Amino acid sequence: MSEDTDLQGPIDWLEKAGLLIKVKICNRAEIPLESFCKNNIFKLYLFDIGLLGAMLDLPENRLLLQDFGIARGYFAENFVAQELWASGLSKLHGWQSRNSEIEFILQMYDRILPVEVKSGKRTQAKSLQQYIMRYSPEIAIKLSGNSLNINNQSRIRHYPLYMAGGLLSSMMPTANFPEP
Repeated sequence: MSEDTDLQGPIDWLEKAGLLIKVKICNRAEIPLESFCKNNIFKLYLFDIGLLGAMLDLPENRLLLQDFGIARGYFAENFVAQELWASGLSKLHGWQSRNSEIEFILQMYDRILPVEVKSGKRTQAKSLQQYIMRYSPEIAIKLSGNSLNINNQSRIRHYPLYMAGGLLSSMMPTANFPEP
């Protein structure tokens, strides 16, 4: 198979060029994740949220004030996708089932870590609760505009959005994931 056949369309080309981050959506959160994804169901994120703001024609003062209007949630998700990708995760997945959606599910060794993204300080996460009821993960992550709150008695760990890039390294000692 030649390299030309690997670039089957414009989205694949932009992804391989590093301009897009493709997040495959799984209908089940089980290992191996790839077997529960369809090739035509995915989310796309830009490699830079500054360019995202420019593409949406947001005025500069809105960017500086972090006032993204109706696109606020997408900006937060896009930021987290960039940070996860930059931290070395080249394949990202999300989960969706009926009316529930988890932005990112990360395979860490033999476990799956759900990561819910909220753009503000109000962080009711019905989808995360549905996910927890269905899959009973040892730990779940909620990234939001709130400050760090790790309660080892709770299954849900709260991290500020700005910690998304260091999430994996910060999880290793606390999650008790076995070494490969």
